[in-house]
Amino acid sequence: MPSLGSGRILSKSYHRFTSDTLFRLIIQTNQYDDIRSSSLQDNDLTSSSSSYTNGHLSEYDLRHLWTLLSQMIRKRLLKHEPCLLPELGAFVLINHPSTDNTINPIKEPFFVLDTSFARRHRLSRIKKPNLSSALSLSLQANGNSTHIEPNTTLSSFNMQTIDYLSLQNESGLTREQLMTAISQIFAIIDREINPYGYCYLEFPQLGHFKIQFGLSTFEFNETFIEEFKTTNEN
Repeated sequence: MPSLGSGRILSKSYHRFTSDTLFRLIIQTNQYDDIRSSSLQDNDLTSSSSSYTNGHLSEYDLRHLWTLLSQMIRKRLLKHEPCLLPELGAFVLINHPSTDNTINPIKEPFFVLDTSFARRHRLSRIKKPNLSSALSLSLQANGNSTHIEPNTTLSSFNMQTIDYLSLQNESGLTREQLMTAISQIFAIIDREINPYGYCYLEFPQLGHFKIQFGLSTFEFNETFIEEFKTTNEN
């Protein structure tokens, strides 16, 4: 994977971290890596006329992959399945507060930020009193019933992660291209998050990951929420 440190100089001027910023920084980082690699090869007398090819994705391909990832998460949630994202956190299902004594409690989607990520970036999170039990149920459904302590890192558990095979088939990318792109995306997010900055990352057809005044939240689209409600009726 290309070094992401080179992009830090390029990102200092950005005060708003959006989806557009994310893809622009990846492209800039790749371009820097291209120039550096080309320069090193020009100085290599043994490489003579061979041309350098690094396999970086275009901005269009990156955006398409991000859309496919969002759609994959959406499908998982509609089937009441959790999904863990690399180092960032997890989309889970929690029981919706209810005053009646229904046998089958109504569930709602919720994004919980990874504990180590929150600590690293000094971020606050919305507290959910029934979150631990919800995560335990999710893990139990996958044959990994475990008591979850309040400050447990989500990545410590074998929750369902990204379906790389499905993304590879849908995107038409090689596995190496896919893994590199996913790694770049989440590494850039991790690098650019600032508790005093403004973050607004759009997950197409799903919602927005937001950071404002040090508080991390995920707001689901109304259209998704309406569709999700029908899953509680089945």
